[in-house]
Amino acid sequence: MVVLGLVGLLAATALAPAANAAVLGLREVGTGLTEINAGPGQSVSLELYLDTEGLGFEGYLVGIDIDAQGGSVSGIAVTHQTLTGLFADLFGPPVIDEAADTIRNDGQTTFTTGLAAGVYVLDIIALTVDAYVVGSPGPGQGIILTPGLFGEALGLGGGACPGTVAGCSVTVQSANIIPEPSTALLMGLGLLGLGASGKATRPRRKHLSTTFAAEI
Repeated sequence: MVVLGLVGLLAATALAPAANAAVLGLREVGTGLTEINAGPGQSVSLELYLDTEGLGFEGYLVGIDIDAQGGSVSGIAVTHQTLTGLFADLFGPPVIDEAADTIRNDGQTTFTTGLAAGVYVLDIIALTVDAYVVGSPGPGQGIILTPGLFGEALGLGGGACPGTVAGCSVTVQSANIIPEPSTALLMGLGLLGLGASGKATRPRRKHLSTTFAAEI
């Protein structure tokens, strides 16, 4: 049974290389973009998708890490997509920890025959961008969301991947949320203003020091 296979292999997390690894990824709803522009206060909706790479699909139990070094988010929510034959939350509902910026135990699975090989949208992940750190993001930085197997597994090819399915591994595709150009410009101007302010105060201090010495 696929369910028993998933239960027995929740600790299987090694991602061994394979010629045709399944892909677990995140992309913006409606555009398919993996780099998304969003200003503070703006909501972002992402598809959590799976490309089974030719293997039958029996279920998933996965998680997402949110690297918010470049900013902060809130209002994280998970909405399962209807996948005929799969039952949601068999192992309990997704565990959303906003303090840790993580999602865990997100899954659906089947008791009987699985789905055909293909590309499936598993869930919609929604969140709100609260703020960005001044001076960030730089090139390749931002609020980065990365799906993965955190003591969890995919039900593929009649077994668990990675685990019981020979040669099966999983690669992941992150999504990166960055400021809109106008927001980034304002942040840059703010830094320039701070720099100019610092430069302006240093000569003034020197002048006051010289005047004081002259008076002595």
